[in-house]
Amino acid sequence: MATVFMKWLETSPTAYDRGIQLLTLGRIQRIKERIANAYVHAGMRVLEIGCGTGTLTAMMAARGAEVTGIDASPSMLAEAERKVAQEGLEDHVTLKYMDAVLIGERFPPASFDLIVSTLVFSELSPYEQRYILEACKTLLAPNGRLLIADEVIPTGALRRLFYYVVRLPLALLTWLLTRTSATALRDFESLLEQTGFQARAVASHLGGSLVLYDILPAEIARAEANLPPTVIGRLQHRVTFRTLLLDLWLLFFRIIPPYPKVRTGLYMIGNPTPESPVLVTGNFDLTVRRVVKAIDGKVNVWLLVADSAGINVWCAAGGGYFSAEKVIAAVKSSRLEEVVRHHALILPQLCANGVDGWRIRKEIHWGVHWGPAKARDIPAYLDANRKKTDAMRWVRFPLKDRLEMVTVTLGFYGLLILLPVFIFWRPMFWPITFSIVGLSYFYAIVHPWLPGRDGLYKSIPLSLIALAGLLVYTTVWNPLPAVDLFHWMVILTGLSVFTGAELQGMSPLMRGEQANWGWEAVIGLALVALYWLVPLALGWR
Repeated sequence: MATVFMKWLETSPTAYDRGIQLLTLGRIQRIKERIANAYVHAGMRVLEIGCGTGTLTAMMAARGAEVTGIDASPSMLAEAERKVAQEGLEDHVTLKYMDAVLIGERFPPASFDLIVSTLVFSELSPYEQRYILEACKTLLAPNGRLLIADEVIPTGALRRLFYYVVRLPLALLTWLLTRTSATALRDFESLLEQTGFQARAVASHLGGSLVLYDILPAEIARAEANLPPTVIGRLQHRVTFRTLLLDLWLLFFRIIPPYPKVRTGLYMIGNPTPESPVLVTGNFDLTVRRVVKAIDGKVNVWLLVADSAGINVWCAAGGGYFSAEKVIAAVKSSRLEEVVRHHALILPQLCANGVDGWRIRKEIHWGVHWGPAKARDIPAYLDANRKKTDAMRWVRFPLKDRLEMVTVTLGFYGLLILLPVFIFWRPMFWPITFSIVGLSYFYAIVHPWLPGRDGLYKSIPLSLIALAGLLVYTTVWNPLPAVDLFHWMVILTGLSVFTGAELQGMSPLMRGEQANWGWEAVIGLALVALYWLVPLALGWR
């Protein structure tokens, strides 16, 4: 993150190495040593873009490589020339005063086995980055690779916050000293993909803000990974700091957009063959990861991720976001027929409410099979040659799932109610908070035993239970004046109706909560009128 100071250090080449070592806590030297030791060998033709003072240039030349170093700073090149001469490496090094955007014109195609860049791309505009990457693809020899080490914006909310807290004052100071600044790379892997490369981060330092990318032309990367040309990649179940943070966020705020998405397209799980089954799912990140967790290491399949607007397949299908058209588009755009020798798709049972399987069969001649309700049953379903048992068909809603879904919905609906209460009715914030949390989790526990198949009907016994609890509390522990008792009766009735009607959308056994919005509005207005008018009519103070 402190590499923003490079602009100031570049004004003093003799102090540059010492300064950049200090600012990166020695991490940039580790990256340079890794590049020289792990990727460079005798006779290799290397182009270093932005060679600076020649530290890495000399290290690679000492390994026997023929190194061409370019830089747009005459003073930095002079320091590099002095360093190369001091090491006696003149016969292996060619230094050129050149802007990086000229490499495509000054060097013939396929003239380098390795192209290296450290702390350069963050100083370039996005247009220059794209132009230079396209030139690099031309300049690389067959089986050549590109190594880029640079400052990136780290992933993860806490890391990113710390990064900005440290970087912003440094950036301001650098601008005041030099009137210039570097810009950390954002979505760099996407840019590499757009220019025909495939990258993997092989080293990460300074809280994820200094990264070394090992980059190959996409066709070579696919060949090394044994991936068909139309397959995006191989998915595996992994628990990382990012997935833990994402799961924590989704536990409370899953229904608040924007929804975390997975890139649509075709993926491998395990080592599938052209005869292996094709599973279809939506592109909600949590859905994909849970499917992979359930089947990774147990089956070899293709996973076709279709566009569901980042929503789980059940809700997306019911809302029209996951449809036969989306599945057809995924099959066509992924060129699935070039990868497998059969024409059979396995779709989640829970998307049958919005995906017309017969339309898929009619329009693209792919058979549609409805898989089990739960991803954990997929291995057994495939072992049984796509035969479902009754247990695989039934949609259950056990206590664990009910508690999870109440937590998810509380994240949004709690804010919807509690934020206005905090702003306009602050003395009631904590009592209402405890009430809505208690009602919601109580509703999750007793949900199967409350009569009715609709949330509004279930809210009637829920209200009666809440009012009974209120009467016991005020009778035994804390007697209230008549007006306060009446107000709390109205509040608890309103919260019970809201809880029952809105949280019904969490259940796969009930229709969506939108069906009750009209009645909720009517009941809500009636309760507000009662809250204000009854005490006035009775003369309560």
